[in-house]
Amino acid sequence: MKDTNQRTNRLSFAVFFFVIIIVIGFVTLSKPDFEYQASIEETLEYVLSYDDEMSPEEAEEIIWEQTAGFKFVDLRNPYEFIKGHVENAINIPGKSILMDENIAFFDQMSQDSITLVLYAYDQTAANGPWMILKQMGYNNVKILLGGYGYYSGETYDMLSESEIPQYLIEEPKLNFAELMENLSSGTLDMNANMEQPEVVIPTRKKKKTVIEGGC
Repeated sequence: MKDTNQRTNRLSFAVFFFVIIIVIGFVTLSKPDFEYQASIEETLEYVLSYDDEMSPEEAEEIIWEQTAGFKFVDLRNPYEFIKGHVENAINIPGKSILMDENIAFFDQMSQDSITLVLYAYDQTAANGPWMILKQMGYNNVKILLGGYGYYSGETYDMLSESEIPQYLIEEPKLNFAELMENLSSGTLDMNANMEQPEVVIPTRKKKKTVIEGGC
């Protein structure tokens, strides 16, 4: 009888100790530093709307005319930033956008209704930071199409009309969804779709600004 009581006491103590650990875990469990404000559906709408894309031509116009309400954010590393950057841009490397001082900056820009134009060397490298900030509720961020490589002329001759701009390379030449719909409904005119659609290549004004760089 004594052994039974001892085993019961040990079991009770173990259960009590386990419950205490669980309670302490819930009490000390910290909330995540950042929470997404946008749902998956809302984020998908952002991606498909193209409203947050800024062409290099528009960016150049903003810089040349010193249009108020815009700030360019260079997401490259400090070394690349020093070598050259968009005029009056600030450097926030992509991997550090969630640091406290940078979050404070994003908060202030949002409160002041300043549109932030994010760019890296190419457009793809800016997609991730843009999406993170949009999901966190910052609706004042855009992406510079083509990135700094295009804007600075390193990957594309900005004054040439003989090439398709980098940010239009993946644009579809045909609306395949419309073609399939017409085909299924029997209204597709094959002769009308034999001609290749005209590729519209945006022209660019002669560069008036000097890319900042150096120490």
